Amino acid sequence: MRGSKIWGLSSCLMFGVLVLAVPGEAQQTKTIRFVLDWAFQGQQGAFTLPASDGTFARSGLNVVIDRGVGSGDTVSKVASGTYDIGMADLYSMVRFMGENPGRPLIAVFMVNDKSALAVETMAKSSIVKPQDLNGKSIAAPAGDASRQLFPLFASVNNIDQSSIKWLNVSPELREPMLIRGEADAVSGNVPTVLINMQAVNIAADAVRVMAYANYGVGLYGLALITRPEFAEQNPQAIRDFIRGTVYGLNRMIKDPAAAVASVKTRDPLINDKVEQDRIKMTLDYAIITPNVLDNGYSNVDMGRLQGTLAQVAPAFNMKTTPSAGQVYTDKYLPPRSELKVER
Repeated sequence: MRGSKIWGLSSCLMFGVLVLAVPGEAQQTKTIRFVLDWAFQGQQGAFTLPASDGTFARSGLNVVIDRGVGSGDTVSKVASGTYDIGMADLYSMVRFMGENPGRPLIAVFMVNDKSALAVETMAKSSIVKPQDLNGKSIAAPAGDASRQLFPLFASVNNIDQSSIKWLNVSPELREPMLIRGEADAVSGNVPTVLINMQAVNIAADAVRVMAYANYGVGLYGLALITRPEFAEQNPQAIRDFIRGTVYGLNRMIKDPAAAVASVKTRDPLINDKVEQDRIKMTLDYAIITPNVLDNGYSNVDMGRLQGTLAQVAPAFNMKTTPSAGQVYTDKYLPPRSELKVER
């Protein structure tokens, strides 16, 4: 009798252990392979911070972050399944989808409410307006988003694309080629190019910036992209990744030094002051717009988005213009109360 009571008690305890174990099994760590649009720079602290301080891990995510070499390359890698999520220019994704029907991608979070794409020249050059680029040489990595979107910039500003001589360069050679006069212009993200120039003692006013957004191309910017089937199969992981990104953005705003320190664990050669300046310029230029301040991150106006798609489709020689809903979805966003900017 005593033995049966002991057995019964032991059974209850074992059952309790099993019951407690079930939730743990349900919350097994999910590995997310994430690729950036570019090299490790200060603004990438939005992702390295939640990875390094345990924010992602507390949501059950093991986020592996790799650097990128341009939005075009990032889009291809996400589409192939090499990575689960990427940060890339939204319209580089649209261009890929037009060239690769049957390989859909979807943006699930808008990081940059405003595009920072541009063509840059030295202020002392004879290039003072977009049309002056005709017949000139432009240096850029092949996958750079500004280069990917140049056809739209060209079509809106009467630039003869066939007259442009593109110089394929690695990211680290782009600005030096412009400084040495080996290229008439470069294409690149405004904060990236200006801060890289600043890092070698070239003042901002020594560079002429022709930002696409100021020349008839009012595009959205960088977004988190994924394959629709991956998002559908892992909705909570996507939502938690976005939550971590919002946390990272807000912490980066409040403590840029911590953001740079986090990125520096990935690339110890970066300069703290340069990257803190890059964070400020990126936030001011592309991320914290009046829309984001009023409505929170990733508050996408589907009408505005559709209008930009109508602009890019002809420039990309797309047979049909995709709908805004084919390009972006808000179904994986956390509640809007969790998407506020904190300063």
